[in-house]
Amino acid sequence: MKILSVNLWFDKYGHKTLAQLKSFAHFGYETYAATIIAENQMLKCVIYRAEYPNADSAAGNTYTLTEETSQTLEKEPFGAAYFGAFRYLFDYASDNDFDIVYMRRLMSKIAYAGPHFKHLAGKCSIVYEIPTFPFDIPSNKLYALRDRLEMFVYRRCKKHINVTSCCLYQHGKPDPDWLLFENGIDISNYTVHKVPPLDSDTSVINMLMIANMQSWHRSERILYAMKDYTGTHKLHLTVASPESDEYTSMQKLAADIGVSGMIDFNGFLQISEINRIAENCHIAVGQLSGSEYGVMETHAIKHKDYCGLGLPMFSTCTDTSFPADYPYYRFLKDTDADINLDEIIKWYEQIRKEHPGYRSEMYSHARANLQYDGYVSEILKRIRERK
Repeated sequence: MKILSVNLWFDKYGHKTLAQLKSFAHFGYETYAATIIAENQMLKCVIYRAEYPNADSAAGNTYTLTEETSQTLEKEPFGAAYFGAFRYLFDYASDNDFDIVYMRRLMSKIAYAGPHFKHLAGKCSIVYEIPTFPFDIPSNKLYALRDRLEMFVYRRCKKHINVTSCCLYQHGKPDPDWLLFENGIDISNYTVHKVPPLDSDTSVINMLMIANMQSWHRSERILYAMKDYTGTHKLHLTVASPESDEYTSMQKLAADIGVSGMIDFNGFLQISEINRIAENCHIAVGQLSGSEYGVMETHAIKHKDYCGLGLPMFSTCTDTSFPADYPYYRFLKDTDADINLDEIIKWYEQIRKEHPGYRSEMYSHARANLQYDGYVSEILKRIRERK
């Protein structure tokens, strides 16, 4: 049995794809990942083989990623080369007897993939994942139009799709047959580090923020919180985010309000590098979206990353990945109020006193509850039912 996972943003979300594939490996699948990379005036289609020799292991680097094959296409007007790119990927799946092609949200690119779905469905099962419910974020008209285009093409292709999985937010209205899921991680990416020292009231509080910065994430709120902090601790924030317009705006804002000296903007970091940085971090910055953007609930994968890393986190969104009384997830109920780091740091200091083994506890929670295995079981069940 073989599965090919197609993720056009593999450079940013590869560890999520590999975590899902590891769960399929638990069920006996040979696992492959595919992506399309835009370089200069070319499109490069790449297919990797992901091997998990110790798929049941909870520790250590349990996979190898090897480029299996690739093809380079010249770009064409209006993105037309993507027709050929998807045809190449789908032909590879068809010709090599794959059982499942699992596609992470294609957004507007589904217009180029959709015409091939009928051909692909005759050869294998198709799973289509929507990691954020469409139309949940009305902040950008261009994004809203892109979402509508995706869903229009999706509806026309739906008869060829075996399972649609959707990471649901509270304002979404899913189709009744969609599989609602939450993102999953691979616990082997994380290490249980010792709790970092905090020796005095003037020690540095190290914070970590993983982000893929977009306007609706409201990441700038942490900068104002650092500016307004009145406590005695020194503050330091490490930002791990792919570069974007919002990322550049954050750098400028940090300089404008006088906090840039407390922040390291690192650009995109692999999860292995984040794991190393987290050893000396105390707190993690979660989703900071405000109600004016309509994002009140999240299943952010970074929250699961933080849990695997053993970092207590705060967020202005509810996250059903964690029980309401989970002690290491601080939900800021007044979602549009200024973020009060004085109170958050007091909360963290209380955790250190009452739960000295909190890092191990968080890691154990992530291992038991935040991996993707349960959803793979349901996906395979639904595929069997459609045959």
